[in-house]
Amino acid sequence: MTDKSYFRSSGFVKESEIYTELGTLIDLKKVPPFLRTLLVTDGTVTKSLEAWFWERIKIHPISNSLEVMKDGLPGLEVSTGDKVLHREVILKGVESGTNYACARSNVSLKHLPKEIGDALEKGEIGIGELLREEGVETYRDIFNINYLSTLPPNDKLLSSLPSEVLLRSYRIRVNGCPAIVVTEYFPVSIFKP
Repeated sequence: MTDKSYFRSSGFVKESEIYTELGTLIDLKKVPPFLRTLLVTDGTVTKSLEAWFWERIKIHPISNSLEVMKDGLPGLEVSTGDKVLHREVILKGVESGTNYACARSNVSLKHLPKEIGDALEKGEIGIGELLREEGVETYRDIFNINYLSTLPPNDKLLSSLPSEVLLRSYRIRVNGCPAIVVTEYFPVSIFKP
């Protein structure tokens, strides 16, 4: 499923089996219901995790780096000289210490108010939370869902999760411009009943 918009206006698709861009078949009917909800929602994941697990979720930054672009970046409208923030975070339960998810994002700072870019650079709050708190109107465009049965061995971010993850990638548009691309990784075992 690459650059398809199955969940643009609905959280349901008639054909429950989809092929990922890696050629893996995912039967959405067999995905734990709350995890399936997270894959299709255009809401804030942190808020949803807190409500489901009834626990405060804290963002733990793994990396935050600013890059001045020499070329474009897929999914974002950036040009040579534009600043892009690359973030990697873990969404962790405050009481349990459980790593519920992790995320990678590329943020085009030219499409965001300065105070939001500054807060994202600090890495202490989730992107969705910050946009909601600041009242920024956005549109999320889910363009990829994938399944990984094993994780890359030297990936510092993904090593925080158990093997077997479902992931989704989406663009956040601000004022119609693709400002942020996010990929979220969800460990399947945490969401099984």
